[in-house]
Amino acid sequence: MSARLPRRLGAVVLGALLLTASLSPARAAVTTGAGNDTGAGVDAARPPGGAPAVVGSWLTDPARKVYLTQQPNLHWRRGTPPAGTAITVDESRKYQSMEGFGASFTDSSAWLVGTRLDRGRRAAAMQALFGQRDGIGLSFVRQPMGASDFAVNGNYSYDDMPAGQTDPTLAHFSVDHDRAYVIPVLRDALRINPKLTLMASPWSPPGWMKTSDSMVGGTLRPEAYQPLADYFAKFVRAYADAGVPISYVTPNNEPLYVPGGYPGLDLGADKEATFIRDHLGPTLRKTGLPTRILGYDHNWDVVSYPESLYADPSTSRYVAGTAWHCYAGDVRAQSLSHNNYPGKPAFHTECSGGTWEGDDAAGFAGAMTLLVNAPREWAKTVVRWNMALDGDNGPTNGGCLTCRGVLKVTKDADGRWSWSRTVDYYALGHASKFVRPGARRIASSAPAAGSDGAVQNVAFVNPDGSKALIAFNPGKSAATFQVRWGHRWFDATLPAGSAATYTWGGTQDAAAGDAALGTTDVHFTEPGKAPLTVSWDADLLSRLNQVRVDGSWVGYSLPTGASLQAPVESAPLPRTNWTATASASSPDDPPGQAIDGNPATRWSTGHGMTPGDWFQVDLGASRTFDELRLDTSASPGDFARGYEVYVSEDGKTWGEPVARGGGATQLRVLFPPVTGRYVRVVNTGSSGSWWSIHELDVLAPSGSGSGSGSAGDEQPPAANADLLRRTATTPDGTALEVYYNAGDQAATFDVSWAGTTYRYRLPAGASATFTRSD
Repeated sequence: MSARLPRRLGAVVLGALLLTASLSPARAAVTTGAGNDTGAGVDAARPPGGAPAVVGSWLTDPARKVYLTQQPNLHWRRGTPPAGTAITVDESRKYQSMEGFGASFTDSSAWLVGTRLDRGRRAAAMQALFGQRDGIGLSFVRQPMGASDFAVNGNYSYDDMPAGQTDPTLAHFSVDHDRAYVIPVLRDALRINPKLTLMASPWSPPGWMKTSDSMVGGTLRPEAYQPLADYFAKFVRAYADAGVPISYVTPNNEPLYVPGGYPGLDLGADKEATFIRDHLGPTLRKTGLPTRILGYDHNWDVVSYPESLYADPSTSRYVAGTAWHCYAGDVRAQSLSHNNYPGKPAFHTECSGGTWEGDDAAGFAGAMTLLVNAPREWAKTVVRWNMALDGDNGPTNGGCLTCRGVLKVTKDADGRWSWSRTVDYYALGHASKFVRPGARRIASSAPAAGSDGAVQNVAFVNPDGSKALIAFNPGKSAATFQVRWGHRWFDATLPAGSAATYTWGGTQDAAAGDAALGTTDVHFTEPGKAPLTVSWDADLLSRLNQVRVDGSWVGYSLPTGASLQAPVESAPLPRTNWTATASASSPDDPPGQAIDGNPATRWSTGHGMTPGDWFQVDLGASRTFDELRLDTSASPGDFARGYEVYVSEDGKTWGEPVARGGGATQLRVLFPPVTGRYVRVVNTGSSGSWWSIHELDVLAPSGSGSGSGSAGDEQPPAANADLLRRTATTPDGTALEVYYNAGDQAATFDVSWAGTTYRYRLPAGASATFTRSD
């Protein structure tokens, strides 16, 4: 877990969040109370095929202490719903398949469930977690490989050595530590739910593999790359032999964050690529086990990291997708990255709730927002953090002191250990109990406006054809809306802060259009391969790089590894007589440090990003230029979340922006040549992170050819059968032109703006989108 979350979300409220509701056994899907209460149990509604008669409904309303409780059935009506707020569901549009919902049996969680609870209460707790009828049917577990910030007896790996000693042959490798209680609880979970999928992530390799000679701090020694790959293979084999198959691994948890008090590893994108390409990938293939590698395993704010793994075909072939965390950035990054590399799926693998959120209602709201929006943005999994914690939010190991588990395990008044459910349990249950492994997300319209908020929603169709719609009302008053499905609809009302899962069966009798759904899908189909979908909505399109050309806005995506090259090379203007100013600055990071030629220094706002923050350069004289570069690589999460670029002759009259779009760690902004003395970059997004710029360059045409093949008498790119092209128009009239490189090598093509032809290079497996709008 990233330690940044509690600091950036505000004050910490001490104490755990514990729900103790009294439910009617006749209508409860799951119940609270003593740890040995397994609940009455209710199956998800699965009406037979044909025209459905009723809609099942399960509600959680923390304000009324109602938790995942079955409500009276709702009834379908035919025709057009009355004017009002509607959520449109269309199962003819299918997206990613779901692998599951769950949490992590950290060492602390497994110890609490596996050793503190007596046999009966442990069995009841496991049934509540993984049972389909009497529980919520969790179907995915992310398992730490060794100690994390939640471990009972401090740091440990599977090959610890005395200080100064090494074990490159792994002669001392053993998973015996986990045989005491970690492996047993995982085997119990698999027995209850045989469809459970497990992934594994180390927080650190053994200390002797690192420059710190410790599990805390440091990076990987060059000579340890292959021993670490062998370490993974031994772990996967040992767990498989113990009856716990591991389907996925990541090279390391949160590779861009190195904590000072618990295990961590500095593993930049280049180092991770080397490890996967030359060591881990080939070694896992030799094992004969079907374990796949997910890249990154960190926050939404550095999209370039996982995409750099895809841009290199020799690395990409070993990487099955991206593992994302929630602690910084925006969940929409998952969709942007999906559209850039549509063949590489997203997995959401960690997001902890905690006392910093506030009361039960606030904690439930945070969990439900994740449960709805992570799948809506292409995630195949949604994983909370600790499966169980005690009354002190532990046992901890130098990390988070305020995290909340899915279960809370505490001593009763008589000294016996018991368990209870937290808000995370009920939030997970709204998905995991009704959305089974292999379900497909289906189209549903963007959040429907309520009286003072918006009803967030996401929809699925299960392998048996049953449907599930999860809806959450984050507003402060009740929201009434309709759900439209073909020519049928039903009315629904959600109290403030509540969530519901609606279930039904049958066959949809009509599809919905782009206008009703708010999205435009572009499909690429190749013989013998699964079809790929790139999906755009108005918000995502606004995050593309856009330039003003001939009175229109022309947008373009630029996946990591792609390039857009002008026919004439641009070179950085000399910084002689430049001065920099900003709307606000940290005392330690003045504006001049963004133009001092030293990438180790920076300018920063000194506060969380706020729309309207600006950074400005006076070039000393009027100049003509066509490119702007902002580099934030040394502070990768601190790029502007959105930007506009303005040019002025006098520093007072700015006019319309010449470019705009979403930010990036290394932002390159191209536009037709403009002339001015002042350049201003305005941040248009919000984030708890400071906005930083380590280096800013303004570039002008140099007069020499770029060698791109798109200027003078050079030839245009040769036709490439692997370069697929599709066009579409969004409901607001925006024209889309989408390319997908289905080959195994980079492809090139020409793009024309205002009479200038640029050469676009698209990596294998990548997609590029171009837009034009008034």
